[in-house]
Amino acid sequence: MPAAAFALEAAAGDGTLVVQNGTAPRGVPVVTLVIHGVAIGEVSGYGRVVIDDPTPNDDFTPEVTNYSWVRQTGDTEQTWGGTDFRFRAVGGTYKITIYGSGVGLVASGQGTVVLTGSPDAPKMDGRYSLNGQDFKSLPTTPTKQLRIFIPTSTTG
Repeated sequence: MPAAAFALEAAAGDGTLVVQNGTAPRGVPVVTLVIHGVAIGEVSGYGRVVIDDPTPNDDFTPEVTNYSWVRQTGDTEQTWGGTDFRFRAVGGTYKITIYGSGVGLVASGQGTVVLTGSPDAPKMDGRYSLNGQDFKSLPTTPTKQLRIFIPTSTTG
């Protein structure tokens, strides 16, 4: 997909998160993301994505394609599952929790994330980059809450 397809104007302080081929044990989320901005991802193996949209009446609606099943799991929350599905949540504030294998994610904006990989590290755990830093192996236990944010310079 061309880079221009993902082009959005970044706000001051927006950070980034990239997850590649993430996998965590059954029932453990690979990614728990709370973001005001953009999240585009996929689950290429079997898994599920839970998206909570606390402002469902705004102009932004999350989209999921190629899923096998969907359930309403809360007033503002839905869960989609299957194999080889894609999702995007653009322009609003969302809580996104991703379980499964082959998790890929690109996110930009401001928020927090908790990441977990496979105990079979480094063979099957995947990797991540936060706020433009070098890629690291996903950890075998959940990270502390990490900030997606780049401080703006106050010097002239």
